[in-house]
Amino acid sequence: MKRKAALILLAVINLILIVVYCMEREPHNFSQTECPMCHVADASGNVVSFTLKGPVTTLCEKCHEKILSEGYLHPVNVVPRNVTVPEGFPLSRIGEITCTTCHDIHSPYFTPYGAPTHFLRRYEEGNRFCEACHKGSPVGTGHTDTMREAHFQSKYVETSASQVIDSISLQCVSCHDGSFATSSSIRAGSWGHKGELMTHDSGTHPIGVDYEGARLRKGRKAFLHPMDAVDPRIRFFDGKVGCGSCHDPYSNIEKRLVMSDRGSKLCFACHMLGK
Repeated sequence: MKRKAALILLAVINLILIVVYCMEREPHNFSQTECPMCHVADASGNVVSFTLKGPVTTLCEKCHEKILSEGYLHPVNVVPRNVTVPEGFPLSRIGEITCTTCHDIHSPYFTPYGAPTHFLRRYEEGNRFCEACHKGSPVGTGHTDTMREAHFQSKYVETSASQVIDSISLQCVSCHDGSFATSSSIRAGSWGHKGELMTHDSGTHPIGVDYEGARLRKGRKAFLHPMDAVDPRIRFFDGKVGCGSCHDPYSNIEKRLVMSDRGSKLCFACHMLGK
């Protein structure tokens, strides 16, 4: 009886997922009225030619400005050197790499297995996709092997003009973020716990902030225990919060935490519910 109920519940869940999937509007599923955003049209908005209205990168930037203007981006509008671009990865008319070299913007959004394609020209991701051009070339070593993505944005945002973070946090951010070098001075800021290399999915957390200063600040939404009442497993660095406050690279606990966060125990070691 229990097995039958479980099967019915599973069927209902699958039905809901199918309905949600069908209702979701796929990116790049452009309507006819949106075609003139990229293609030549007459005064009435009717497409008269599938010739693009401008350079591909410029057209993509209309919707993807943040990706193109922030963070790090695989070179575009450049002639490929030291790589062999295979058939099926089109270059521009003058032989330059563009966004559409790797992305087919009108291709299916999902693979036959339901995974997002990101409009890539092959059903591969990370190094396997990059190796289509970079395998066996000098460019295919070092940074391209470790980044595993062609364009990304920094997960760490500096919010202080003067305060720098501790040496342990510096090493953590420089490796896990990828946009800072260990030889640079990283100022206090906020770490985003989202993305492929992140430890969990709980938004952002300040790094380099003075703990007691934050606790005594009026109008704070997060009330904090006095520092001397905080579990000693949570470390502070000159009185400031660092990556090493919650994480220990040598810890055997899930996500390399200094203590278990079951029931948000780690979070409540510092944070109190609102008064």
